[in-house]
Amino acid sequence: MRKSKNFLSIFMGIFLLVSSTTTVMAATYPSDILDLTNWKITLPIAGSNGNAMEVKQPALDSYEHSSYFVDSGSGVRFKAHCGGATTSGSSYPRSELREMKNNGKDKASWSTTSGTHIMEIRQKITHLPVVKPHVVVGQIHDSNDDVIVIRLEGNKLFVDENGDDGPVLTNNYQLGTIFKVKFVAKNGGVQIYYNDNYVYTYKVSTSGCYFKAGMYTQSNTSKGDSYYAYGCCIIYDLNVTHY
Repeated sequence: MRKSKNFLSIFMGIFLLVSSTTTVMAATYPSDILDLTNWKITLPIAGSNGNAMEVKQPALDSYEHSSYFVDSGSGVRFKAHCGGATTSGSSYPRSELREMKNNGKDKASWSTTSGTHIMEIRQKITHLPVVKPHVVVGQIHDSNDDVIVIRLEGNKLFVDENGDDGPVLTNNYQLGTIFKVKFVAKNGGVQIYYNDNYVYTYKVSTSGCYFKAGMYTQSNTSKGDSYYAYGCCIIYDLNVTHY
């Protein structure tokens, strides 16, 4: 009887020790994976004004949406469906980050002719709309329009220069393949790198610029896609540098 009591005491002691040292894992938000200090996100959800909803700092630090903007393990999943809400300046839905400054309080705005401005993205595209399988997954925008973007159409991953085709990065992109792109804006141009290899420099002098990253679906229901058709990407690393 004494042995049973001693065994029970030892067992309970071990149980209490293990219990006291076990850490309960907290929920992971996208901001735990990507530094979102100087970003805001636009989602394909209608806000109070009927346009696409925005989430800014400091709310963005503890925000996620299970369908459109969520931790996917080692990356952040961005999804936009073709029937989603849009911004006033576009007819295409997006789940996309927009560069900010001053801890997310103000909109970023810089020039391709002054200073050096760099954005690096490591990501993969996992799904495309069915009828019009076109998406944008990284861009520089100025005060009026997009300046240069990374665009996928089917299997063709390429650089788009404000509506004009630039260099093809690959003609055989396979969904789920991780790749890296880098934009370097300086001296009146934007250098593009793909998987750490320099591709070319797009000569452009413009101001009011900012970076964007995430899923910008280039289709909607008027193009023949269903309301639920969607584009999706996962971003693993997103870094912006200005100097």
